Amino acid sequence: MTWSNVPGGPPQSSPSGATDAQRAAWEQGGTTLFPAARLADRISTVLLLAFGAVMTIVTAIVGVIAVISATATCDASAGCSPGTYFGGTAIAVGGSFVIGVATVVLAIGAWIRRRSSWWIAAVGFVLAIACITWGGAVFASAADSETGSSSVGSTA
Repeated sequence: MTWSNVPGGPPQSSPSGATDAQRAAWEQGGTTLFPAARLADRISTVLLLAFGAVMTIVTAIVGVIAVISATATCDASAGCSPGTYFGGTAIAVGGSFVIGVATVVLAIGAWIRRRSSWWIAAVGFVLAIACITWGGAVFASAADSETGSSSVGSTA
């Protein structure tokens, strides 16, 4: 908003011709995305989004290492299917990434509308943890089924 677009008055090129009410209205509407009253909301939102991003990056690194180590000894004669390992990792990493992107978009939308956004980041963080847990459970079930079938065959 510029001084040439003061609400309630004709276009002006400088603040000298504006009334006090027009100046107050202009100053109230001219706040930034980080107003002082909402600083704690913005900080908590940014921290939750950053923790979610770091969590997704760490999950991706751990997932790649786990898939490589799990599929190194995987062959059809052992009854191993590498697709379940990939699927579990994709659910964990892909799900938390998609939720993170959606959370960032919704949080920025709340900032633009000057609404509270910490709860959006908190819900996104919890949903990302749920996706990582779900993907980890799928990965673990694939690892359990592989070790269970091979240990039954070698027990005799």
